[in-house]
Amino acid sequence: MGKAQKRTFKSRTNPLGTATVPGAATAVESKDDVPVLLKKLSSIDASDRVWAAASASNLLMSDDEAVRRMLLSNNVISALVERLSDSVPDVVVQVSGALYNLAAVDHGAAVEISRRNIYGAIQSLIPRLATSIDGIIKNNEEGQRLGDDGRKMVLLTTDNMLSLLRVLCETVPASVKQVNDMALIPFVISFFKVADRLPPSLVQTAGQFLHTLTDENTAAKRTLLGHGDAVNVLCNVVKAQQLGAETSADDTAVVRMLAGAVLMNLKDVAIEQLETEADKRGADVSAEDAQVWDTMTRAVLEIVSGFISFDPHEAAARALHLAETIPVADVIAAPEASKQEMELDRLGARMDYIQMALELAANIFTDEGASAEDAEKAESELEDTVEPADGNGSDDDMGENEDEEDDDAEHEDGGDEGEAEHEDSRDADFDADDMNDVLCDEGAAKKETEEAVRQSVLGVFIDAIVPALLRLAEPTEAMKCAAESARLASVAEDFAALNERALGCFNNFLLVIEESLKPWFRMHADRVDAWWRFLIGVAERLVGSDANADPAAADRRLRYMVLDRAIGCMWTLARGVGGEVPATPDQIEGLIFVCSTAPDHALRVKAVGVLGNIARRQPGHVDANRRIGLFLVDHVITASLQAAAQPGGTCAAVEPVAEALDLLFDIYGDMAYDYDEPVFVREKLLPRLRQMLAPMRSLCKTVDRRKHRSLRDRCDLATQNLRAFIEYKATERK
Repeated sequence: MGKAQKRTFKSRTNPLGTATVPGAATAVESKDDVPVLLKKLSSIDASDRVWAAASASNLLMSDDEAVRRMLLSNNVISALVERLSDSVPDVVVQVSGALYNLAAVDHGAAVEISRRNIYGAIQSLIPRLATSIDGIIKNNEEGQRLGDDGRKMVLLTTDNMLSLLRVLCETVPASVKQVNDMALIPFVISFFKVADRLPPSLVQTAGQFLHTLTDENTAAKRTLLGHGDAVNVLCNVVKAQQLGAETSADDTAVVRMLAGAVLMNLKDVAIEQLETEADKRGADVSAEDAQVWDTMTRAVLEIVSGFISFDPHEAAARALHLAETIPVADVIAAPEASKQEMELDRLGARMDYIQMALELAANIFTDEGASAEDAEKAESELEDTVEPADGNGSDDDMGENEDEEDDDAEHEDGGDEGEAEHEDSRDADFDADDMNDVLCDEGAAKKETEEAVRQSVLGVFIDAIVPALLRLAEPTEAMKCAAESARLASVAEDFAALNERALGCFNNFLLVIEESLKPWFRMHADRVDAWWRFLIGVAERLVGSDANADPAAADRRLRYMVLDRAIGCMWTLARGVGGEVPATPDQIEGLIFVCSTAPDHALRVKAVGVLGNIARRQPGHVDANRRIGLFLVDHVITASLQAAAQPGGTCAAVEPVAEALDLLFDIYGDMAYDYDEPVFVREKLLPRLRQMLAPMRSLCKTVDRRKHRSLRDRCDLATQNLRAFIEYKATERK
């Protein structure tokens, strides 16, 4: 389990308004036009420089790859960086926007930009921008001198530069240190102090920048924590219900969430600093200091909860309508975006922020979970009073299990008579009062666990976050449009990504419960059943009639992208409850279909994991166990080993095979299981396992230990365990 994948922000229409230039080029007639355009970037005529910068921006963002390559081969990046020092604000706006847009869509260009002294060029502009922004806020002589157009240029330039630096930090790892050295934090944090007097989009850009800069960047975290009242400023923004009379509720929510995201990035270093200071005093971190961060975490989750209360089906329908009705003329000729395009961009930006909210929620829960101390105590007490739901044990240590079996056999054969008499006496002394005591202890343990949950971040997740996650995880009609026009396909991608991120966040939630508070699952079987049915519904909708689908179809790619997350959630849930999920025969067949048709081995491993855990259910699920057990043996393991043994066979099947074997060891680890005799014995699985030993050794040899060490180690371990398991099962019934 790890943190959610970092969300990057898409380059969209600038919400402050684009600085359009009439007559700027949108195409070139020949390659000879490019040097002419670049030459005008250094013209002594300011209007030529503005035109050239705007034209370069248009051409770099066009769909014509050949034109972009011509510009890049003619050293357009150096020319643009040089013009950042231009004395004409219009030129600087166009140049900074062009560099930002280019870096956002072209990783190679981003690397090249980072090599061209971009950091020094931007840093030289900061004092002037800071003075101008201060004048705008105070409306003093400097601010009034700028006029409306000048103020717009200053704000646009600042927005573009912070966006460019953010993109460089996201795409060029080496740039993080360079940005750290620019000491921009005082400049950027000042925006949050006057968030009610700046355009919300600029404050949001500042928040995106700080969130990216402080992600796994200890130096930046320490700088921000050590900068005056920066933490208090961000906390005040998180607590604010309204940033200004003219700031919309949606814009306020975005700024609050970004401030909270930055604080959550700082939290680990802040707690570490508190602990270090407390150690120096020979004391513990004060409850008051710790409570500040706990309170802020809950406040951020409340913001996230409100932000993700979003109807994806309604939004998808609106987005598809907008994408279908954007005037063609606007796309081709008009420099300004159409109303439909602007609304679609706003909706896309909202979805970007929702995905960031999901990332934030997933990371908070991963970092926080339930209180570790309370969870461990509650789990320990509950384990003493509640039998495992599946009744199955783990056979990871085969020798230990064999010793236990031998001990049991000795008792069955008579064993120590004194010990037997003692057991009989103890059984006779156990009366109704003792049973009541046990039930009271069980009830107390459950109550304590419930209280720990209620007081923890888990409680907030269950009540506020999970219901919203499940709504966002439902596939929409947009997915069917993946193979349509570019705009419709983009809408389909956006909503599929939203489904994927929501399911990923839900899986983080399930993983934390599995690792820290597993008894909670057993206490809430109704929730487990409901979540299982929901995930099955998502999977059924995604798979549909996929048997005849084109494997290369765009919508199939998106469906399986989301399906991978849904099956991953099923695996975590089934594993957490020992397979005790309400899987029906039809659902088992559906999972077998997914496993058989999975486009990659990662999804196949997850499907195998779900099936293997379902197979552990007992008593009363012999037929299901037989269907799954034989499928794992015949189709996942044997068929894969046979394919790998053919000329040209590869090691690609190692992970599904190893996972299936590990599950078989658990499923058939004890002859006392009600399905062991009718399935493992009668279906003659032991001879089949013996036949796998030699092919498994051969499969291991196909994995290059130098290139794939962990995979080779897993294959070797599976082979060793297979040999031990065969020996164990061969003597188990003797």
